[in-house]
Amino acid sequence: MIKDNSEINTLTERKRFIGAPLRRLTGFFSWTAFSGVYIFLYAPLLIIAIFSLNDSLVQSLPWSGFTTKWYEAIAEDGQLRSSITFGLTISLLVVFFSSIIGTYFAVAINSSTGRAPKILLATVVIPAIVPGVVLGLSLAITFRMAGLEPGLLNIVIGHLTFTVPVVTLVVLNRLRTLDPSFTQASMDLGANRWRTFWYVTFPLVRTAILAAALLTATLSFDEVVITFFLAGTQQSLPLYIWAQTRFGFTPSINAIVTLIGLISVILIVFATRSIEKNLESNKSADKKL
Repeated sequence: MIKDNSEINTLTERKRFIGAPLRRLTGFFSWTAFSGVYIFLYAPLLIIAIFSLNDSLVQSLPWSGFTTKWYEAIAEDGQLRSSITFGLTISLLVVFFSSIIGTYFAVAINSSTGRAPKILLATVVIPAIVPGVVLGLSLAITFRMAGLEPGLLNIVIGHLTFTVPVVTLVVLNRLRTLDPSFTQASMDLGANRWRTFWYVTFPLVRTAILAAALLTATLSFDEVVITFFLAGTQQSLPLYIWAQTRFGFTPSINAIVTLIGLISVILIVFATRSIEKNLESNKSADKKL
């Protein structure tokens, strides 16, 4: 029995001796892979930010010196400012209308019964999964047949075809986590559907609407394919950048991309903290009930 125990202890010590380096090696490769993903995602943004501060028109190493003149040049480039203004106008209009329409569809689907929710959800989502080239070309032909000139209105309508489904899905997911007794109690107390939505449902889903609005703003501002088919003489920022890449663009493009990236990060952090606070308040309210 003593011999058997000693053999068991020896085997255990060998496993520990061999297992410790293997665990360290596995951990090293895991962290390397984990870090590699983030480096792959964020390194291009960091490189763009670095070259936006490089005092040279040639965007390559070696470093020529530190400067902020490319940020100052944004205000002097009328075409660039015009494309930024036009792109922001499109995004704001798309966010406004998609938030209203998408929330309406989400509430309608959530309150429907039978097969209606699946049919309604399918009709809303299908345009979002259609390839951008097909959707953009079909919309351009439709608008031309309707007599609508390419421009702001066409672009906004085109962007709504893929942003409304996003808002609908995000808000619908939040609605399905709510306790239906809240709305039922409101209706039993004499409130109509509008008052029930405004005073009961909306406060519980407003963070989901905010998250969907930020997402649709990003999708609309970055859209190229559908905008290309529907734009007229005015260019959004992505179309302007795409046009400049054919002839070589100035470091001012790096500067504006860096600013947009920083603003996006700030908005996402703000939205994430708002959503977390809202979820915590909802959990505390549920516990009290």
